[in-house]
Amino acid sequence: MKLALIGNYGATNVGDDAILASILKSHANHEWTVFSADPEDTHHRFKVKTAPLFPLGFRSLFRFGFKGSYKALKSVQAVVLGGGGLFQDNHLFACFLWAWQVFWAKRLGKPLFIYATGVGPLKTWLGMWLTRWVYDYASGITVRDKASFDKLVELGVDPAKVEITADPAFLFKPGEEEKTREPHTYLISLRPWLHHNPALIDGFAQVLSKLKAEKGATFTFVSMQGIREHDRQVLEPLAERVGGSIVTPNNITELVELLEKAEFAIGMRYHFLIAALIAHTPTLALSYSPKVLSLYEGDLAPYCMGLEGFDAEALEKKFSRLSLDYNKFKLFARRRAQDLSDRAAKNQKFFEGFVQTLAKEPR
Repeated sequence: MKLALIGNYGATNVGDDAILASILKSHANHEWTVFSADPEDTHHRFKVKTAPLFPLGFRSLFRFGFKGSYKALKSVQAVVLGGGGLFQDNHLFACFLWAWQVFWAKRLGKPLFIYATGVGPLKTWLGMWLTRWVYDYASGITVRDKASFDKLVELGVDPAKVEITADPAFLFKPGEEEKTREPHTYLISLRPWLHHNPALIDGFAQVLSKLKAEKGATFTFVSMQGIREHDRQVLEPLAERVGGSIVTPNNITELVELLEKAEFAIGMRYHFLIAALIAHTPTLALSYSPKVLSLYEGDLAPYCMGLEGFDAEALEKKFSRLSLDYNKFKLFARRRAQDLSDRAAKNQKFFEGFVQTLAKEPR
């Protein structure tokens, strides 16, 4: 079947590209056209037919226009809005952007399946209205956590058409041979987060400097996005204060390989934390969103801390707990990764059911 896949692709984000790779691999029996912010790069990386996202701004309008997007969407039989936390109004533009893509799908009468998305946070009436409008139009929906399901139900979306699964990135399989971890190596992934940035940099600088002095620790800082004005806003000043290199993995394979060699990790980015669970690396999670809390449920909850009240003392206390529970954490991570991998596999079942329903409909 000819299908369109629309998402935050071509944005130099390792996590979103991992979602794309997983969906394409899981459903290789279909003919895909991926709508991307950078169609040429996405085509080069994934060897798939691409088209530009429908422009929502003068820059994208002048660069791509509407013709290519319209023609590509008209040629497919259905649309998949795929993966990631697309609908959240910390940046309200995101809700407009993805609702705009769905507007054209609806205008052309294309059935819609929403694939393993996260929903929220949503605080504005407009963000909530746009989200409900999109999800109401969809024929089938999977979400990657219960918090997203609860938010959709709260908005009035029919719960009967929503299934809770997990992020498609959990289907990534690392090599079977266990890597040798390098002692006192730390992999750290932070992201800029509004007014918390100075506290993040100061708190981490104090704790990491102490680890370096007492244990001879070495640090590798991981930027999950190639755009310089994102993660590097906090990583560069931190690396200057404590030393260490900054790397941007090309894909989830490279990221997992880095994590398999590290003794410890500390992360904020959602897909960095997913990769850490896959690699079974003892990792302290810093939660800026409910989606991070959803990853660290149950046995992993003690190894997650929020931004509110964040300081060096709280960070050191949490990290000491992680160090003491080193082997216990690896066991918890293995169980959690397997559970979420099993849930992620359910996306395939629900989506193929949607496709089969389309195939039976009269044309």
